[in-house]
Amino acid sequence: MYKVAQVAHFLPEIGADAGRHRWCGSHAALGAAVPGVERYVQNFATASLGLVDIHDSRPAFDGYACVWFADRDSFRASLQSPEWSAMEADGASLLVPDPSHSLTAAVEEKLIIDGPMGPFKAVWFVQFTADIRRDPDRTREAHEYWTRTHGGAFGVRVPGIDRYVQNHVVEPIIDGVDLGYDGFSECWFQDRAAFDVTMESKEWDEMNNDAKNIFDRDWIVGGWSSLLDEVVVTA
Repeated sequence: MYKVAQVAHFLPEIGADAGRHRWCGSHAALGAAVPGVERYVQNFATASLGLVDIHDSRPAFDGYACVWFADRDSFRASLQSPEWSAMEADGASLLVPDPSHSLTAAVEEKLIIDGPMGPFKAVWFVQFTADIRRDPDRTREAHEYWTRTHGGAFGVRVPGIDRYVQNHVVEPIIDGVDLGYDGFSECWFQDRAAFDVTMESKEWDEMNNDAKNIFDRDWIVGGWSSLLDEVVVTA
């Protein structure tokens, strides 16, 4: 499958509540009608996360959407459809324009913990440290470390997590554009109590300490990690 992720910021004059209502209503219907779409999920940011707690501050984004296609060719073909044009036109009056498309990317899923998609969900968008991002070889190694060690050695030991999926940036949607993030991790929990078990565990502390090896942690907890309301538009 070819998965595309787009971070969304609603126009200031629309606001979060009205933006959410329209995004998961009329705009979602336009997106679901795009030929080739096999799955479409919207995620609304509800509360920022620190290293071990929930903040009252607003996240740095309003939400993000993930759309799955059979393959890259199917996605590229969809860009030429009138349905895609209609969705883009609607988005222009709803979302803050991103002329560089720096927050829209194709991502590759890495399943770390295979379990149910519980009702309590969180996301951590990640940036590698600046020195890693400047070096393509080190960036590739960091992606491998993220899966093999950060997730595969530390993440799998953390209690409370039902499902853990890493999403690694593969390519920008517009060729030659620098992306604002290197991927994101999504975790599902049975409920708030299970999430609290995770945050309070020594295994989570160990995972946070390991994150310093590849990630800019200040950026991640500076508004780019959040609790979510997940809306499945097309299954």
